[in-house]
Amino acid sequence: MIEFSRIRHVFLDMDDTIYKGSHLFDCTKPFLAFLRARNIGYAFLSNNSSYSIAEYVSRLEAMGVEVTEKNFYDSTLYCIDYLHRNHPEFERLFLMGMDSIVPEFEAAGFKIVQSDPQAVIVAFDRSLTYEKLCRTAWFVKQGLPAFATHPDVFCPTNEPTVLVDCGAMTACIEKATGKTLKVLGKPDPGMLRLGAARFGATPEQVLMIGDRLATDVAVGRNAGAWSCHISPGCDYSATPENLRPHLTCRDLGELHRIWEASESK
Repeated sequence: MIEFSRIRHVFLDMDDTIYKGSHLFDCTKPFLAFLRARNIGYAFLSNNSSYSIAEYVSRLEAMGVEVTEKNFYDSTLYCIDYLHRNHPEFERLFLMGMDSIVPEFEAAGFKIVQSDPQAVIVAFDRSLTYEKLCRTAWFVKQGLPAFATHPDVFCPTNEPTVLVDCGAMTACIEKATGKTLKVLGKPDPGMLRLGAARFGATPEQVLMIGDRLATDVAVGRNAGAWSCHISPGCDYSATPENLRPHLTCRDLGELHRIWEASESK
């Protein structure tokens, strides 16, 4: 069980946790208000690298959620932080990703180039063309260091389609080139640890909430944080220990009630 009195910051996944597609869950805003009333910080820790932070702000504001850019830490920002910490020699990057995230790399001091890159970045590219895919594979085939922003193979949606995500695109490139990309994002514990540091918290003071065991719960457990699995019901009997959450709730509304009840004990 989670020791709620120790929580100083909450990280939330977005897809299937606070909304599904374009539908914001009814319990989302009351839960965020509950956190604000207790001076507990929160931010959205998302693997989805197909939107810029500014686009995420606009998207949530359109749903009636009051947020700023400081309420987000996504796999694009973690990729940038990771490169700065581990590869300060990189200046020129080839990006297979959305044009909207280019300014975030440029603001961090990188140049996005079409020729002579020092490394390759593969993100969730909703504008992907066959030509771009082949160009990316060619650079990877030449042996350039290559990084994927996250491992998710599909993105949840309430529309009648399958949103093929970064992990599936990465698998395509790896299969075509025989090379292996360094995959960042959740469940890499570094993402939560660096994210927590940005907000002045330690992993032990953080609660990670999300709907996926392999990414959301795993990143919390791997980093030493608390974890809550958003699920209508899950049998964990065959689940490895590092993927078992400290708490399972149907939605944020149930978590809200459990947390509030813990305060009266």
